[in-house]
Amino acid sequence: MHIVVNAEAGGPDRVRELSSWLQEETDLRGRIRPAGSPPGGGTPGPVTGALEITLGSGGELATVAAVVVAWLRTRTGEVSVRLADGDREIEVNAPGLRNLDHAQVDGVTERVVQTFQRVGAR
Repeated sequence: MHIVVNAEAGGPDRVRELSSWLQEETDLRGRIRPAGSPPGGGTPGPVTGALEITLGSGGELATVAAVVVAWLRTRTGEVSVRLADGDREIEVNAPGLRNLDHAQVDGVTERVVQTFQRVGAR
């Protein structure tokens, strides 16, 4: 599965910040690259307005969702992240996330995961 992540406001700087957060996760290292760059290039290039994340069958999807939500909770202003894979897509917005309690944050994270889970997979 490939998920394209696009930080809707702030352009390349926001995407670069989110990429750094994602790269800190051991499960995701080597799976993130600027959208449109060849896989396995090994050479960091310029970060564009989007990231492409290749996910395996493990828990990487939950990790991506948790990191995106956590990153958005630290943003101020009108920042959103759009995650897409084929015809499945979800947008998560920063405003209001900061004030959510733990259960509500878990709910947002779960909604992202459910958007991309394969039919019948659990």
